[in-house]
Amino acid sequence: MKATVFSSRYALLTLTLALLLSPTDHAFGQWAIPDELRAQASILNDEQSEFITSGAILDFIPERQLEHELATRSSDDLRIFIDDLMVFAAQMAYDPERDMGAAPLNLTSRGFSAGGMPTPAPLRGHKRAPGPFSVHRYLFPKSGVPTFAGAKVAIWPEDLVAGNVDVAIIGVPSNMSSGRRDAAFGPDYMRALDTIATPDVQSLLKPLETLSVVDYGNFEIDNMSIERSIDHVVAMVAETAATGAIPMLVGGDTSMLYPGVKGVAEEHGMGTFGLLHFSAHPDVERFDDHTISDRQAVFRLLDQGIVEGNETIQVGLRGPAVDAETLQWLRDKDVRYHTMAEFQQRGFERVLKRIRREVDKGPDAFFVSIDVSVIDPTEMVAAGRVTSNGLGIDQVTQTIRHVCASKNIVGFEITDMAPMLDLSRLSVLHANAVLNACLNGIAVHEAGLDPDYVHPLALDHGQR
Repeated sequence: MKATVFSSRYALLTLTLALLLSPTDHAFGQWAIPDELRAQASILNDEQSEFITSGAILDFIPERQLEHELATRSSDDLRIFIDDLMVFAAQMAYDPERDMGAAPLNLTSRGFSAGGMPTPAPLRGHKRAPGPFSVHRYLFPKSGVPTFAGAKVAIWPEDLVAGNVDVAIIGVPSNMSSGRRDAAFGPDYMRALDTIATPDVQSLLKPLETLSVVDYGNFEIDNMSIERSIDHVVAMVAETAATGAIPMLVGGDTSMLYPGVKGVAEEHGMGTFGLLHFSAHPDVERFDDHTISDRQAVFRLLDQGIVEGNETIQVGLRGPAVDAETLQWLRDKDVRYHTMAEFQQRGFERVLKRIRREVDKGPDAFFVSIDVSVIDPTEMVAAGRVTSNGLGIDQVTQTIRHVCASKNIVGFEITDMAPMLDLSRLSVLHANAVLNACLNGIAVHEAGLDPDYVHPLALDHGQR
């Protein structure tokens, strides 16, 4: 009995180590017992031998460890050891009479699984006057709680109104769509790397001196329901836009493009603004099982009339989703699209001028969206849906700055930057540069300067 207990404990320890150390691709099919170990294995009964030679045992113990056990254990010990592993295997196997096939969801619940619904107004119990406030301990916001651009914080719509806020930067940490995961941590990393709100090198304007900018926190995501997340983000974006502040959303995956634009439309009106979408992916998949992922975001916006096709511009398209059928569908919808083939054949400057003309001829207001996949992977390693042969970071920021300086921006979104994929933080630096390009453009527009204005000191040192 003592030997059995000891052997069971040893088997448990061996099993734990095996699961930690064994390769992730477990064996399937047969396992041939080495010739030099056949004599030791011959003492096992048929059921034990089948457990070994079928390869099933290798789900619980590495091959080298199994060979060691066969070579070193006594006959009785070996039988007990294999029996113990078979018991573990039976306990871990799926039993339809014992185990649920899937974790059931309460489909009748209307609650938010993260408990992240906004606190009702009567329960807020204000202990301060409405308005943005600092969460930094020292005079200059380089320490304390990280915020976007080191800006002050706002929590409620009344804070935005009282502070006459121009731009509210908001994290939307969704992580449920296609591509490589980790986009949910994009907002945290972009906050932590303090490279937003740097001066505009052309105009020399400092955006935080020209604009009232706040960090408006994160909008909650229900990780059990993308549908509820979408509804919540739509409502929160609409509430933000209603204060007069421009919602600048930091994702999160690109499925949040749909509720971001829809939320703005609920305040400004459907079809009242254009959409400028930088992405490798057209995101107009029309035949999938559902229509709420990143791959259908633009399709839903067009299909529901939230934005009009002739007021939608897509820049940087390439990759497996760009085929003749998709481009023909975009053309039939009057979407202005610019593929990387166009950039390569006609040159960046020529295509950029064409994009600027299209923007200038478009509506007075635009929503600007950037899926970081538009940037070449050499400069954006952490794109969730990475695609080779993209635009350079300078080309993207130059275009975005011009558009944000030329038009009334009703919303902005940057999505799909997955920081775990780039330990150098170069991707975070460039994502901040993209956001900063639009922030500087808005500052130029607010200051009443020409979009292409260059301060004389920035253009020339003035020395002979």
